[in-house]
Amino acid sequence: MIILHRLVRLVVVLLVVTFLSYALLNLLPGDPVTQILGMSATEESREQLRRELGLDQPLVVRYLDWLGGLLTGDFGESYITRMSVGAELAERLPVTLELLIAAEIVALGLAVPLGVAAARRAGRGLDQALTALSFALLSTPVFVLGVLLILIFAVTWNVLPATGWTSLSVDLGWNLTSVILPAVTLGCGQLAVYARLLRTDLIATLQEDYIVLARARGLSPRRIMWRHALRPSAISLITAIGLNMGALIGGTVIIETLFGLPGIGRLIVDSIFSRDYLTVQGGVVLISVGYVVVNFAVDVVYAAVDPRIRRA
Repeated sequence: MIILHRLVRLVVVLLVVTFLSYALLNLLPGDPVTQILGMSATEESREQLRRELGLDQPLVVRYLDWLGGLLTGDFGESYITRMSVGAELAERLPVTLELLIAAEIVALGLAVPLGVAAARRAGRGLDQALTALSFALLSTPVFVLGVLLILIFAVTWNVLPATGWTSLSVDLGWNLTSVILPAVTLGCGQLAVYARLLRTDLIATLQEDYIVLARARGLSPRRIMWRHALRPSAISLITAIGLNMGALIGGTVIIETLFGLPGIGRLIVDSIFSRDYLTVQGGVVLISVGYVVVNFAVDVVYAAVDPRIRRA
């Protein structure tokens, strides 16, 4: 029943998001015909290309034609490059996926120990320092943080590349080097949210009766924290991961453009400027599916973390 409900929601989300994005793109000034033929093209050649691309059809008709092709796995053909949209997305998807995974590793890898340390020393110096750091990261736009990191690590110290991408299959070392700055930039905002949320939940959990009983039994503070308090306190953190995935995916558009990464976010930006509607639509579909799938996975993880949810 849960899977069926999620599938229905996925279909509704895809229909609404794709139609709205298709309609908004068509409201932008300019058209693909001008991008392809240039300003000097004759009106006859413009009309001929417009008919070949199907742009002479009403908006709803074009959308339904695209939707019918999507149901058969055909994302269509780019107006500008004349390449398969599906092939372009498949080529750029690994870059975006690696960036998202690396950003989550950075965020969770730092947020969990910082949140635990702050909860154990609530109100002390470390907790206050973490609070100040969290507010600083949350108030800093991602593009400002990215430029700052480029200035420090790429320009001043020259230890990391500012732009560019090396495929994982080409060179593992250079691949990890090229993803560090983008992943840290994208993950810092999530780090602040995760650390503060985990810290707050841990402080409340440590006041529970079963924690007091564990202390009375003589269990070490480390064991109490990591074996008994962290797991029930992770529910809100898991929820935040699912909800923030949309912001994380949206952040890849800025990060990939800023650092020159050939991912789906940059492809969507370039396609918007060139009025390549079908490529934008393909990217929107992929992002929408990813967002819904991640939130479905979060629901499954709930049951694994909290036995009460599993029994319910």
